[in-house]
Amino acid sequence: MQDQTAPLVSVVMPAYNADKFIEAAVRSVQTQTFPDWELILVDDCSTDGTADRIRALAAEDGRLRPVFSAENHGAAESRNLAFSYCRGDYVALLDADDLWRPEKLARQLLLAKETGADILYCSYGMIDEAGRKAYPDFIVGPSTDFDGMLIRSELSCSTVLLRRELAETHPFETGFYHEDYAYWLRLLRDGFSASGTPEVLADYRVSKNSRSNNKWKSAVHRWEIYRTYLGLDLGTSLRAMCGYAVGGVKKYSAKGNDRRGAL
Repeated sequence: MQDQTAPLVSVVMPAYNADKFIEAAVRSVQTQTFPDWELILVDDCSTDGTADRIRALAAEDGRLRPVFSAENHGAAESRNLAFSYCRGDYVALLDADDLWRPEKLARQLLLAKETGADILYCSYGMIDEAGRKAYPDFIVGPSTDFDGMLIRSELSCSTVLLRRELAETHPFETGFYHEDYAYWLRLLRDGFSASGTPEVLADYRVSKNSRSNNKWKSAVHRWEIYRTYLGLDLGTSLRAMCGYAVGGVKKYSAKGNDRRGAL
């Protein structure tokens, strides 16, 4: 029987050397219009002031539940560790350098009720390290599936809300560079449904040191997911890579307009 005092949403935030941004990320959870949440912060053996920052924030708010890893494991394993602490009916993901808009959880919970979807996601802005708009907003469609995600990656960690049963039965893959992309594909391939809202409810921080900025390495590892992890044939993999390349140009076009159809 579920604990009657358990929150409806468990928020999972892995953190490694995130002292510069993590407080803003936590505050964006605390300012949600929907208040029934817990935030599980996993410090992945940071070497800066992240752990102390987490302790200070947790001392202010009992809804924050810190977890400190003795060794560095990476974001995927940190999320899996956090999953084991989740008590809510839903699990939301937020990276330590990203932000949520105040209505994020409320809007997605309403969408979950309206659609019955297993996975909820939303459009997002892209900001630089100073919090300024860096690229056009990424506007998502109302739904996606396995074939759709091969061409256009609609889901991203800091926008997703999913039913806790999925987190319990489907841990993140830990052997891939794009572990989050592999995760969404696995869930969709296994038949889980996903619904999105065009509202911009989150902000993704584009850092000059982020993995997404290494385009060649990202492409190589995306190909590995298509061919090795998913076992797709050559033709399907090539079509997916074409979609990935074209979408990447649109997504990071500083001169582009906010529109549907950008990756």
